[in-house]
Amino acid sequence: MKESKLIEKFNKLENQMTAVTNVLRKIIQDLGSVENLAQGTLTSLKTFMGEKEWDRVIKELKEKDVLKDKKPEECKDCNKDKKLEL
Repeated sequence: MKESKLIEKFNKLENQMTAVTNVLRKIIQDLGSVENLAQGTLTSLKTFMGEKEWDRVIKELKEKDVLKDKKPEECKDCNKDKKLEL
């Protein structure tokens, strides 16, 4: 291959890498925005529900998550559908 062809391919590859880098930067920025939005939503919900009710809901969700991770033979309540009451 001639040197000019190699330089052309290198430049094309460099442009593609720049484009991918820019896309990844944008994705990281958007992810940060989503994280901030989620945190704000949870804070608003916690304020709306009140501290006591919030703690109860979190406790229920943690228990449900623990039950989900257990093997069926280790858990009697795993097959029961628990409904979160608000």
